[in-house]
Amino acid sequence: MKSQRVKLNGLQHQVYLWGSSRLPKLFLFHGWLDTGAGFDFLVQFLQKRFHCIAPDLRGYGFSAHTPNALGYFFYEYVADLHRLFNEFSPDEPLRILGHSMGGAVATAYAGTFPERVTRLINVEGFQLPDRKPDQAPPKARYWIEQNDAQRFRAYPSLKEFGDRLRVSNPNLAPKRALFLAKHLAKKNRKGWIMAADPKHKLPEPYLISLDIYQAFIDRIQAPCLWVASDYTEKEKRFSVFDDPRMQRREPQRLPPGSKKLVIPDCGHMVHHERPEALAEAILPYLSDAATGLNR
Repeated sequence: MKSQRVKLNGLQHQVYLWGSSRLPKLFLFHGWLDTGAGFDFLVQFLQKRFHCIAPDLRGYGFSAHTPNALGYFFYEYVADLHRLFNEFSPDEPLRILGHSMGGAVATAYAGTFPERVTRLINVEGFQLPDRKPDQAPPKARYWIEQNDAQRFRAYPSLKEFGDRLRVSNPNLAPKRALFLAKHLAKKNRKGWIMAADPKHKLPEPYLISLDIYQAFIDRIQAPCLWVASDYTEKEKRFSVFDDPRMQRREPQRLPPGSKKLVIPDCGHMVHHERPEALAEAILPYLSDAATGLNR
């Protein structure tokens, strides 16, 4: 794994790279409080076929924090993706994988610039709550009143930071937890804390409803692959495609030719827990004759 710094929309971003730059490119985008380095487990099975590129999104990992005291906003990430693609792949069709929040951002990008995207893999990035308009006023008030109250806890060692990651994700192997800790944490006078900007703990005030999300999906031209785990990291075993609570959060329509699949025996952090299974699931989709990779 290599890394480099790239300036996107005024902020320095940490970008991780795997595989030869002569190979077809695959861009990967992480979720909330994660890091681009967290795809290392997955790309071990992909880097012989693809040049894999994964940034720390703005305010996460070792990317710069925003100078905006009011925090971060969804469409900023979409704009950052556009700059990243122009930097690394200005002319090629784009192959994109996004996990969780990164999946939602990548999906919005594919609907904003449908002519650019040839393959989109959304991993657990479609479980959006169906927010109602009357939620907007209290959400705005919470955002304003809590803006200065966000903090991250400090841990005495990287190992203890990694152990905390395993509390949220008990299926995460200790060795992988320590690897992630090295890319998620920074040291200060109190110990090891999350390197991300604590303002990420504050939900932005805008409502992105299912109808709006669906409007982006309806514009996507590429067939998509929608990947879910079969139970959450809290051991509540259900499929996001079968459980009625999640069914309301799933897109009503997918682009023609799209497919869904479920990775068994893992939680939300699929690429951390079962990277080999995820790679086996997505490689046939990425290697489809339409991409020209197997010609």
